[in-house]
Amino acid sequence: MYIYNLGQAWKVVCKEKGDKTAIIFDGKDKITFQRLNLLSNMVLNYLINNGVHKTDVIAIQNRKSPIGFATMLACLKLGVIYTNFDYTNPAERIKKIFQTANPKMVIADEYNAEIEELCHEIFVTYIVLSESDLEQENPQLDESLLNNVSEANPAYIMFTSGSTGIPKGVLISHRSLLNFIKWGKTTYHLQDDDVMTNVNPIYFDNSVFDFYCSVFNGITMAAFSKDVVGSPKEMLQIIHELQCTFWFSVPSMLIYLTNLKLLTQEILKSIRIFSFGGEGYPKELFRKLYNIYSEKADFYNVYGPTEGTCICSAYKVQKEDVEKEGLLPLGEIAANFDYSILNECGEEAQRGELCLRGSQLALGYYNDLERTQEAFVQYEKANAYHCKMYRTGDLVERKEGKLYFLGRTDNQIKHMGYRIELEEIENNLIKIEGIKQCAVIHTLSKNNLSKLIAFVAMDQKVTEQEMRGKLQNFLPGYMIPNQICFMDELPKNMNGKVDRQALGIMI
Repeated sequence: MYIYNLGQAWKVVCKEKGDKTAIIFDGKDKITFQRLNLLSNMVLNYLINNGVHKTDVIAIQNRKSPIGFATMLACLKLGVIYTNFDYTNPAERIKKIFQTANPKMVIADEYNAEIEELCHEIFVTYIVLSESDLEQENPQLDESLLNNVSEANPAYIMFTSGSTGIPKGVLISHRSLLNFIKWGKTTYHLQDDDVMTNVNPIYFDNSVFDFYCSVFNGITMAAFSKDVVGSPKEMLQIIHELQCTFWFSVPSMLIYLTNLKLLTQEILKSIRIFSFGGEGYPKELFRKLYNIYSEKADFYNVYGPTEGTCICSAYKVQKEDVEKEGLLPLGEIAANFDYSILNECGEEAQRGELCLRGSQLALGYYNDLERTQEAFVQYEKANAYHCKMYRTGDLVERKEGKLYFLGRTDNQIKHMGYRIELEEIENNLIKIEGIKQCAVIHTLSKNNLSKLIAFVAMDQKVTEQEMRGKLQNFLPGYMIPNQICFMDELPKNMNGKVDRQALGIMI
């Protein structure tokens, strides 16, 4: 049977797995595939009874709970577009996200007064759902609903930083996710008895792999709340007790755990695969991880923009890669993608901007046609037919059959795994009264950890504490500069623009 939407795919998984555990929450509570399926049916019928229709948007205030995941599944079955948002973000940033997504309603798995107030301000319905609230809902699914959702139907919106100061929402289809699920299973040779960790925040791109490549392949996912992730010793002990076999996170987390001396051969001895991506892993620090676990685990360096459904390449690290200097290779782009490397003249080259094509690409940016048309362009070699190509902005080099990351064509960076447009930080800095010029650069600290540094020139006194306080009203914590440097004037290049290279030398 050809499966053309995620509701059908989920139905097949539930039929095969039934009473198997689908998700374990913080090592304590468990939910089976069957129970999660019934709970998602109850949410689905609740949505229908409250006037939600196919292609409406639902924003989910999700703490990684049964209700949170059931709501995601309900949306997929009904053809509703969901977006998980970071409810700890400043209200102004959440407001911008809601204004772009225009959600039909916000569903929460726990009451939050600030989010309710924000929803009231912009006239969006705020609903707090619990399992007891759904007891009156029909746990059965009208099977005909699944037939109304095509593979081209949007599945979710993932919001990332935007250079204009407004987050942009990447829109991913059912087709892209079905392709991604299959890719994950074959690439990692996922097994029925695997237990995959979910340490990534649910609103973070890496969580797409955690959720879809585990439960949609009939594999148990061990989900960890923000509180447990913030207590690394407790988290590692739970992973040890659950005998998790698959770890996926940004390198920053593994570096943090290594620096705390918490990673030992005993504590994560059940892990057979360490997969990491979202930022470069400094070789000196990667060697420490490799030396601890290389006898029994494989290591995969993965790469992929949000617009490519989380991951588009996974490179299995070899011993000779560890001994070389420089960043690990990206490997080759996955077989489910076509790609080109284009130089400044738009010609195919060994070194240049990576451009992706294929069924795993996003549909575009939600409610933002202008930015969609800028990033998703016609592939010129396919001039006889329509062929969408995504310009990643990533500079790469191809040598000896491997791709290596070189840098960016713009000011987008990865900080603690988060994709950040430096202009978004700068746009909010310049709003602060007294600041006449500003620029933000990204660098590494002495211990090789990612760091944001803001350079500001002022015409009246503004303290660093005041700046941070004002920025916290607009930006999430990971976008607040780690260091602020005060200058009389910022250096300029020949074009009159701020000379970021000169600022980098000053550090």
